[in-house]
Amino acid sequence: MPRISEARLVASLPTREEVEEHLAFRGFECRVITYASGGLKIAGLLWKPIDTTGKKHPLIIALRGGNNKFGPMEPWRYWGWHDFLKAGYVVLSSQYRGGPGSEGSDTFGSEADLNDVPNLIPLAKSLGYVDTDQVFAHGGSRGGMELYMLAHTGLPLIAMAIRAGLADIRRAFEARPKGLGSLTEMMTDYSADPDAALDRRSAVKWASELKVPTIIFHGTDDWRLSPQDSLDVANELQRAHIPYELHLYEADTHAIDLNQADMIKHTLAFFESRQTR
Repeated sequence: MPRISEARLVASLPTREEVEEHLAFRGFECRVITYASGGLKIAGLLWKPIDTTGKKHPLIIALRGGNNKFGPMEPWRYWGWHDFLKAGYVVLSSQYRGGPGSEGSDTFGSEADLNDVPNLIPLAKSLGYVDTDQVFAHGGSRGGMELYMLAHTGLPLIAMAIRAGLADIRRAFEARPKGLGSLTEMMTDYSADPDAALDRRSAVKWASELKVPTIIFHGTDDWRLSPQDSLDVANELQRAHIPYELHLYEADTHAIDLNQADMIKHTLAFFESRQTR
């Protein structure tokens, strides 16, 4: 990755007023949760208004990246999802099985940990202040892969946002064989049919079958996952006339460090334009 200029880095930073507002986190809170999924206790996080009286809030399910205890969801991700909470959403995230605080073993996109995500919806419904007819989702990296997979198999979503999503697992393995090769050992479906297991995790193979409006973000200097993944998915969405937006950020990173505020702004606009009430 080329060195980022000081001017570019400074321009990407929030203002003092924005930092103070984010850190104050007035009116909101984050809670560590535990819920049941597949007979296991799974850890997660819940971001919500402190006062939940009044109308029900639409839900955003946030899918973390990484695997096992690497790259977990953290309470201050996106400043505690502050801008999303301020816009009226409640945010729920799973650490997946095998993640911090969770029982079981991570299966990296196998049926078991995929189920950990939709099992958040009954929990959300039980809270009483979440509108589970208005479910959105945001997935980054491995979470983007799982979000594509869940949307493909029918998770009821109004819209979804993908940040640097893994969409061609073979390309990722070819680029980083030492760093990614061990992931196949985690996949419970790999040994029976390797090609089918990899195809199941590669949205480039079936993106034209997705029915969920999708907004995609990727940095052009992402060394973890190629921006070509997002370009290929967008091409398939275009071919199938599925509503989408694609935002490529020049010289930005896997985490969209330089354009995070812009990503959040566009995600909120994309979601809000599709709320049905």
